[in-house]
Amino acid sequence: MYCVGQYWMAEDKPERKTSGRNPPGGSVAAAVADTDGKTKETVPRESGGGIGKNRRLASIRSRISIEELKNVYKRQVTLSQDDSAEPIFDPMAKAQESLMVVRGKTGVVYCHQMTNHLCFWDPQHMEKPERLLCILDRCQELGLLQECERLECRAAKEEEVLNLHSPAHFGLLQTTSSITDQEKLEDLSSRFDSVYFHPGTFESALLAAGGTLDLVDAVASGRLQNGFAIVRPPGHHAMESEFCGYSFINNVALATRQALNTHGLSRILIVDWDVHHGQGTQQAFYSDPRVLYFSIHRYEHGSFWPNLRESNYDYIGQGNGKGFNFNVPLNSIGMANQDFLAILHQVLLPVAYEFSPELVIVSAGFDAAIGCHEFGPELVIVSGGFDSAVGDSKGEMEVSPGLYAHLTSHLMTLAQGKVAVVLEGGYYLPSLAESAAMTLSALLGHPCPSLMDPIIQPSKSLQETLLSLVYVQRPYWKCFQYQGSFSLEEVRGDSDPKTFTPSLSFMGLTSCRPLRFPTRDNVEPRTPEALQRINDKFQCLRQKGVRVRFEPRLCLVYDEGMELHHSLTEGEHPERPERIRRVWEMLSRVGVVERCRVLQSRRAQHEEVELVHTKEHVEFMYKLESMDEEELQILQESYKSVYLHPKTNDCALLSAGCLLQVVEEVWQGRARAGVGLIRPPGHHAEPDQPHGFCFYNNVAVAARHAIHNLGCQRVLIVDWDVHHGNGIQHAFEEEPRVLYVSLHRYDHGLFFPSSEDANFDRVGRGPGEGFTINIPWNKVHRGERMMSGMGDAEYMAAFTQVIMPVAYQFNPQLVLVAAGFDAARGDPLGGCRTSPECYGHMTSLLAGLAEGRVVLALEGGYNLTTISYCMTLCAKALLGDPMPPLEAQLVPNKSAVHTINEVISVHSKYWSALCFQVELPLQDVLQQGCGGGPQGVDSGVSGSEASLSPSPISIPSPVKSRDSSPSTTTTTSPYVSAPSSPAKPIFMECEVKTNDVQECLSDSKETASSVGARPRTQQPKKTPNRTPHKPRQASNRSVDRQRSTPKKHGKVAAAMQAAIASQSLVKGPTGVVCVERDKGGSLAETIVNQCQALDLWQACNVLSSQPAMKAEVFPEKILQHLCSANVVNGLRGERTGDASLQIAGSVAKLLQEILDGKFQNGMALTEAMDGLHSGVALAVHSVLSIHSKARMVVVDFGNCVEPEILDHLFSHEPRVLVLSVRQCQYASGSTSRNKGRYSNVLSVDINCNIAESSHDYLTLVHQLLLPVIYEFGPQMVVMTAACEWNIYPAFLPNMAGLFLPVTSDRLVMAVEIDQQRSIVVNEGIVGALSTLLGRPYHPKMSQSESLRPEVCQTILEVMKAQQGNWKSLRYHALASLVTSSTGKQESLLPSHLQQQTIKPQEDALLKPKELECFKEGQSVCLVYSEAMKEHLNYADSTHPECPDRISCIFEQLCNFGIVERCQRLKAREATLQELERVHSSRHIKFMSGLQALKPSELHHLENSFDSIYLHRRTNRCALLAAGSILTAVDCVMSGSCQHGVAVVRPPGHHAERNNPCGFCFYNSVGVAAQHAVTSHHLQRVLVLDWDVHHGNGTQHMFESDPRVLYISIHRYDNGRFFPGSADANYNRVGLKKGKGFNINIPWNKGGMGDAEYLAAFLEVVLPVATEFNPQLVLISAGFDAAVGDPLGGCNVTPECYGHMTKFLTCVGDGRVIVALEGGYNLTSISYCMTLCAKALLGDPLPCLSGNLTPCQSAVDSLINVVGAHCKFWSSLNLKGKMVESPRKQASSISTQRPISSPTSSQAVDELAASLSQVSMAEATPRKIQTEEKKEEAPGGELEGACGGGHEDSATTLILSDCLGAQELYAVVPVSWCPHLEEVQPVPDGTLNTSSACEECYDTSENWCCLTCYKVLCGRFVSEHMLMHGVCEEHHMVLSFSDLSIWCYACDSYVHNPVLFEAKRAAHLDKFGLEPPECS
Repeated sequence: MYCVGQYWMAEDKPERKTSGRNPPGGSVAAAVADTDGKTKETVPRESGGGIGKNRRLASIRSRISIEELKNVYKRQVTLSQDDSAEPIFDPMAKAQESLMVVRGKTGVVYCHQMTNHLCFWDPQHMEKPERLLCILDRCQELGLLQECERLECRAAKEEEVLNLHSPAHFGLLQTTSSITDQEKLEDLSSRFDSVYFHPGTFESALLAAGGTLDLVDAVASGRLQNGFAIVRPPGHHAMESEFCGYSFINNVALATRQALNTHGLSRILIVDWDVHHGQGTQQAFYSDPRVLYFSIHRYEHGSFWPNLRESNYDYIGQGNGKGFNFNVPLNSIGMANQDFLAILHQVLLPVAYEFSPELVIVSAGFDAAIGCHEFGPELVIVSGGFDSAVGDSKGEMEVSPGLYAHLTSHLMTLAQGKVAVVLEGGYYLPSLAESAAMTLSALLGHPCPSLMDPIIQPSKSLQETLLSLVYVQRPYWKCFQYQGSFSLEEVRGDSDPKTFTPSLSFMGLTSCRPLRFPTRDNVEPRTPEALQRINDKFQCLRQKGVRVRFEPRLCLVYDEGMELHHSLTEGEHPERPERIRRVWEMLSRVGVVERCRVLQSRRAQHEEVELVHTKEHVEFMYKLESMDEEELQILQESYKSVYLHPKTNDCALLSAGCLLQVVEEVWQGRARAGVGLIRPPGHHAEPDQPHGFCFYNNVAVAARHAIHNLGCQRVLIVDWDVHHGNGIQHAFEEEPRVLYVSLHRYDHGLFFPSSEDANFDRVGRGPGEGFTINIPWNKVHRGERMMSGMGDAEYMAAFTQVIMPVAYQFNPQLVLVAAGFDAARGDPLGGCRTSPECYGHMTSLLAGLAEGRVVLALEGGYNLTTISYCMTLCAKALLGDPMPPLEAQLVPNKSAVHTINEVISVHSKYWSALCFQVELPLQDVLQQGCGGGPQGVDSGVSGSEASLSPSPISIPSPVKSRDSSPSTTTTTSPYVSAPSSPAKPIFMECEVKTNDVQECLSDSKETASSVGARPRTQQPKKTPNRTPHKPRQASNRSVDRQRSTPKKHGKVAAAMQAAIASQSLVKGPTGVVCVERDKGGSLAETIVNQCQALDLWQACNVLSSQPAMKAEVFPEKILQHLCSANVVNGLRGERTGDASLQIAGSVAKLLQEILDGKFQNGMALTEAMDGLHSGVALAVHSVLSIHSKARMVVVDFGNCVEPEILDHLFSHEPRVLVLSVRQCQYASGSTSRNKGRYSNVLSVDINCNIAESSHDYLTLVHQLLLPVIYEFGPQMVVMTAACEWNIYPAFLPNMAGLFLPVTSDRLVMAVEIDQQRSIVVNEGIVGALSTLLGRPYHPKMSQSESLRPEVCQTILEVMKAQQGNWKSLRYHALASLVTSSTGKQESLLPSHLQQQTIKPQEDALLKPKELECFKEGQSVCLVYSEAMKEHLNYADSTHPECPDRISCIFEQLCNFGIVERCQRLKAREATLQELERVHSSRHIKFMSGLQALKPSELHHLENSFDSIYLHRRTNRCALLAAGSILTAVDCVMSGSCQHGVAVVRPPGHHAERNNPCGFCFYNSVGVAAQHAVTSHHLQRVLVLDWDVHHGNGTQHMFESDPRVLYISIHRYDNGRFFPGSADANYNRVGLKKGKGFNINIPWNKGGMGDAEYLAAFLEVVLPVATEFNPQLVLISAGFDAAVGDPLGGCNVTPECYGHMTKFLTCVGDGRVIVALEGGYNLTSISYCMTLCAKALLGDPLPCLSGNLTPCQSAVDSLINVVGAHCKFWSSLNLKGKMVESPRKQASSISTQRPISSPTSSQAVDELAASLSQVSMAEATPRKIQTEEKKEEAPGGELEGACGGGHEDSATTLILSDCLGAQELYAVVPVSWCPHLEEVQPVPDGTLNTSSACEECYDTSENWCCLTCYKVLCGRFVSEHMLMHGVCEEHHMVLSFSDLSIWCYACDSYVHNPVLFEAKRAAHLDKFGLEPPECS
């Protein structure tokens, strides 16, 4: 998969199932190398025994030709012009928005009045005014304050303080301002812990709070970039109603609360690095998920102040805030720089990047610095206590003041640099002043000082603390993936990984709070020796402290002379001159160049390049200048991936010399950092030869120069080019002064440069051992599916876990970055997904090293747009500009975690900072709900991609992203040959569509904000392991244990949430209520008696009728209006006799019970009286006033609710959708009412006699009502049916069955009963009540011959009127029909299948035997056998069609309690007679012979078939699979059960009559269907196949049989998806008598989900199935279209499968058998089958959620299906005028897609006749019609068959790819183009238009090159002609489909006499006639 510009392209190969042993690529490893531009491996394509030239698989090739690189690059550039591709999410959007964003000002707030607060009785108190003054003096001395913008300090207002503190708290503090008596003040102080009061305390505290509020407000609003509040007294200990720890008002908490409320922020990070725990801040946000509080504090197991248990690591928050409170308790003194850096890298940064804050506030206490007695933590709103700094007498820590600059600098990479630092503690004044100055310096963007003390291993105590913290927090944060898991029950050996078991100890205060506290500090004075040591160390640190440097921040070098090096033969080689020019242009355009010092370029000298390269290599390079072009072209073939030019050496010297110029400038202090915009690249160049586009190793030469000539001692080289820098590694393998770190794609050695030297275990040699660190990304991980490229998540993980810890320990003096940007999104060679902003963040992190001396040198990167953005953001990062935030929830994928852990394992012995790789216990050792291992992460999708889906950290969206399929992002499963569609990957579609979804939800801000930022759901429950199929590792077991809990992560897990929750979703009680005119009414009594006889009434909860008061249901204004108008009969009464109020009260009570969860559904029966509908409307209105968040649909059949009531009750009520259907006596629908006055009131007037035409109302429900209801997403449906509505017995039960799935069975049916229609109504009520109770009921239905025209027109009019309100109608397969065809359509069904009208009084009524079906019992049979697991793959245990497929399903059925509710059937083998009904004797004999063959023979034999593997037990398992389904059929047809579930394997629907295919051997469902027809004498069997692959075998078996209706919903991808046959297309409708009985619904791209499948069901499947009226439904239930399936690439959820199953129980006789076919994600299939079984059992189903609007591709497919089958099925026969689809009307370029019918023999003759009538001189397009006259479609261009046409390009006659097309179009071609001279004479004067493609042997759409006369396929097959035209520059091609001629260069069709010879030859061969224009 490649990205160029705005479009994504994929290898165009047919997607096929294959055996696991022999994937199409030859091996899993080889299959992933196809996106590498430098080692492009090609994949064999088997088709007709041929192997395509571009598809051969070579083993790892020693080199690659420039031609191959050119082909890769050109093909993408050409494909990006495809007009049919849809624009996608722009990955450069964030970078583009940030281009003009520059660093803002730094604010500072302070006030000398805050020094008035002091201690009367202890002048030497630690918290003294001098703390403030010393900071200001030091900052003034360094000139820092002059660089800041000072904010005036103001006193906080009372109302502001009361946002956090209590009135009593504020009042007490205020009273101290009037107390001057020292004794009183000290007495008052003694009542609080560590507090003193002064008359100036109140004013100082208000000033501190006000200054903090203003500073945070300025930063949050963007007026300031960042800022420092230098305030006192501190605040982070102050609680709501208590002073504590020198604190009176909690400045940071107050400012945070204001930022949340005023600025609407939803994610704020508070970092508190004060040495004392800020318990006040923690308490303020302990339950708030919007605030992540991170505290680093001295704890000593509770013995250090404030001595609180809640300061320990296991206090992680509560309620919604659980997981958002981080305590890092330091349990020993003397913590130093390495300890704080470990906290930063191991916990703080990973969590912060996953949280993605919008603002960072730091409680900056500096009492952990050297010299402090106490220690203070920091974070992003920084509560800045500096009492952990050197010398602080409270902190007693050893943190260098300079470290605070590093901490601050790292935090500034978050939240777009919005960081507010607030002073807290810090009590050793010299250290406090220096630490605060360092912090302010960092905020100003000055370089961080070097840390003088060497970084060593973090202390043992800190390691234990961090590991304990990870243990308790990893259930809530996915970033904690680097510690494994172990079980305490395991027996471990010495070689096993180290383990750590967390524990808790508390030695703090356990007694009651004292009444009095000490009022004087009792810190013991230090000894003179200790003070001298601290002073000496501090003075040394201060000398190396803040140095304000005013040199330019950045120098830059660029020279156009480097562009002279270019390919002599290939102008569009990826490494082309435009690379640096485009970058330079962008740097200039956005103002970066003018902010830099632009250096003069120079060439490297002989001796300089010889620092790295051999003398022979340098001489060789100089010789190139004297060679001619032919010699250079011959010579370049001797080297790997290089091209040569006479100017190559000069440009390479210039490239190396320019970088040396930058390094010298930076090292000598004339610039802080530098960028070398240079080419050719260098990092592949070896000392003795060029390699991989590289000639001199620029970065290596620069590093050597720095060491040998400039005196540098330590150089760090970070190489983030996607290809391993083999040249740099080899140059410094034995050099300990150079640390080389490379992040690169490796793919187990298959990715360029394809050397094992790039693996993680290559660490250097000799003295350089350990100084080479390779971080190799592997695209394939054993046992997993293919993975997408690495992205931001993986690169940031590598930085935080490996690079930064090691870099700080190495302490470089210079950082060189080999900045290749070919790992960026869109690069044609890299195949990764790193964003430009991620490169900026990585640069910002590196800028904290080496005092900011960072030099970037351009290496690779071949997408010109991408590298321009990437280098620009890197330059802006070095300039100090804020970086765009990365996506929230940056979580690396499993393969990246594995790689990082391998790197850490190898290098931990060289770098002590890498000491956290231990295993943590699975068990909950703390008894606090911890344990269980790390959260599962997606094994196949980059965390960068995963962040595109709804994140549990970011603001959650209630919309499920249905198009982001991990399995189809950039690659597919190892068992699929290639991405099946040339369109963009599915996850990118998601990015486009989520914007639309969010628009729909923009009104739901309250819901979104109320959920807040959450890293997890509720605490996981302990449930048994439900998927024991992967018990290999403890970590896997831990994830499996959580499979059924709400704590889910990754796309598959998220999609399973509803299915998991449905375990407890079982059928609740059904409530009934009777509303009678008179008590003891005879009619109601009759119905009750009949229901009691069938045990129905006893199963219900009966409510008593209860009238309602007018005031209860009517607002006063509405009541007055309705009463005055006398709208509702009887409203003037109070209770008795008021029909509406009586009904309203009773129905309202029923609704209330259901919404409260007491009832599942219910029915209200009322005798015929006025006011039914008004009463129901009033009831709904009344209940909504109580349940404010409820959403309801009212479906009103009969005389609609009065318009006045609609106007006043629901016209502006978005929570209610009213669907009103009423009968009328005129011929057509009422257009006036159908237009709808309000979008939430949809009225349908229809002339419809239900007793005579059940077809009409069912079509209405299928096509109109259900799509709208699903889109609305109600919690309940209320249906009313009036007595005047002539109800057929099937009407009510059918409506119940259709509406129940939508709302999890929450349905209320209000029905009027009438004596005149008692028989019909009674039976309908009985059936409906049975359906509500979940019991089977399927009366016979009446059937009209066809759908009546007036009904058609009504449906279309409603669609037209409501399309603006409902997307489900706008994107509907029938939305393109405006007017209906008149006249009655004759059904083409065979006469013996045409239904007869059944009289309701006779045949339709229930017989005594049928009444038994109402009685409760086991309605579902289940068949399963472990014996079917014996079929397995000898060679590949990881094959997707594995035995665990059925066992995991059966176990899930057991866990859900389904097995015990079903009738278990014993599996049996199918007999020979049963098999021979569909399979040949030869095939059966072949299968029987397998058991006698050896494994080697079986393996040899399986290669003769398509995508199968063989085992000696294969035949027995296949016989059991077929026989099991037969057993289920017999059970259902005998009446023992109504439905069946067959959990069987191997699958069967691909198996043909004569051979196995696609994992299938016997066509089990085909055998069962034939058995039902033959043995049970059924006349109508429906086979529905929703497997993602087309059931070719089933179709071929029944395509001529009208007794079996076969419907398949499958992925087709224009014939490229397995099984890759045109038989799967929509125009294959059956043969002979079976015409019309074969319906294919082909999806032409991946990513289809619930919306598309639901649309297919409602618009095609249900209408046709209802019309067919099957006696049995067999479902080929493949679940490989489910979310997460490795082969399917679709996104269907388990609940959608449940809904589809439920719908099928409503058609025909209601007998449904679900038989397993495909599905290869064990989690998905287990839940999918479980939901299907629950649907058959009558359980409520989870509602479908998310965007249920189908994509345009699906709509197009459904339009084609309807067009092909409307003449066979009257339910689809709503023919009319074609118009542009809604989405294309908004597009400037439109494409007409006339619906094609199956090929007819007459089409050729008619086509030839039509051609003679076409005048090529016409000025406007004409439509040619071949069958029947139709109205002309609106204009819009047709795309070229092989290339996209421009909007203004001329076009020619298009006959479509099917000669039997009903509609053809003629448009004007150009009459001349300059490329006609390329046309050569036709060889031998003849052409064979039936020739196959010479590359892939496809015959479906081929073109002939008019230059060389090669025959190749077009764009809709494999694009071989497209590639040929671009690469060979043969522009003129002739279509064998429509004989048009296209010019690639002109992008147009051409018609010129020069072309007549070729056209004539083709026409003669194709039609046997002379063409009209040539005769």
